[in-house]
Amino acid sequence: GDFTVRSCAPRADGRYDLLVDDSVLYPEGGGQPADHGTVAGVAVVDVQKVEGGLLHVALGPVPPGPARVQLDPVRRWDHTQQHSAQHLLTALALQRLGLRTVGFHLGPQVSTIDLDGPLSEADRDRLEAWAEEEVLADRPVTFRVVTAQEYAALDVRSRGLPEGHQGPVRLVEIQGLDVNTCGGTHVTHLGALGLVHIARTERYKGGTRLSFLAGGRARRALAAARDRERALSDLLTCGVDQHLAAVARLHEGLKDRQRQLKQAQAELAPLLGASLVAGEAPGVRHLHRDDADAGFLQAIADAALQARADARLALTGGTGEALFLVAGPATWVAAAGPTFAAALGGRGGGRGERFQGKAPSLAALGAALAALG
Repeated sequence: GDFTVRSCAPRADGRYDLLVDDSVLYPEGGGQPADHGTVAGVAVVDVQKVEGGLLHVALGPVPPGPARVQLDPVRRWDHTQQHSAQHLLTALALQRLGLRTVGFHLGPQVSTIDLDGPLSEADRDRLEAWAEEEVLADRPVTFRVVTAQEYAALDVRSRGLPEGHQGPVRLVEIQGLDVNTCGGTHVTHLGALGLVHIARTERYKGGTRLSFLAGGRARRALAAARDRERALSDLLTCGVDQHLAAVARLHEGLKDRQRQLKQAQAELAPLLGASLVAGEAPGVRHLHRDDADAGFLQAIADAALQARADARLALTGGTGEALFLVAGPATWVAAAGPTFAAALGGRGGGRGERFQGKAPSLAALGAALAALG
């Protein structure tokens, strides 16, 4: 549509605020995000209601005057499907389970409905099945605008009008099922939802947060699940129905390997510690192990200091993000620990004979050891 850009002002983030008299783009509100699109060919990434018009956040400047505003139809349709599915689930949860919706958020991947009570797994499945029945029934979805007086006389589901609202009220109706105050975008028939899937439920603020997907989102999620199943079948060399058993076996095997590793480290640490301080070589003794965790480094330090109490140690472990441990006489550690950490670009802490921490990498290990003297 053609509208009028009233003003254009630069923002601190490099974008521009365009005040437009009206728009085909939906402004954020009612749990639904703003539409995207263009003004005079310049991309718009947000729309907000403000005094005097609609504020369009654009990626570039647009001079004041007449301008063509165009909609991103893919994003609009996605939001339309999700918001309509919310109305359907909210109405069914209230009428058939006695659960009232107290919050709604349309997110970029999934959308959520907050219900004011617990929802069992059985009721979750029933709610999803009821939604499927209504989608197959293809009930019409319509809207109308009524006066404040007409609204007051109607039996309408609502979480309340916006603070300070005056004048007409927009109602969205799922024929024979629900009438609700709403300014959002909606399908014309429930059949356009195609599929409504409840992906997750969790306890939230004494009630239930329900995450759902509708339409294209639900189909894409199903396709992604299919692809994951195929990939898992290849990795686990078994069919889908055997995935859980195969993963359980792998998990038990991993725990066995971890126990074996701990036992081997417990036997190896005294040998490494004693070997590290053997001989009369001066200076700081350094040892690195890719497989070392903090406990392994501590055990090596224990053995080394037991063999030679005045030893000065710099121990490191891991690949990528690294662990480090500086150990030795307390007066030396007090200065050497922070010096070593700073030279590696890491952080740590400690007191007495130990100072330990983490560093993003060991790229500067040579310089860090040199700094210890």
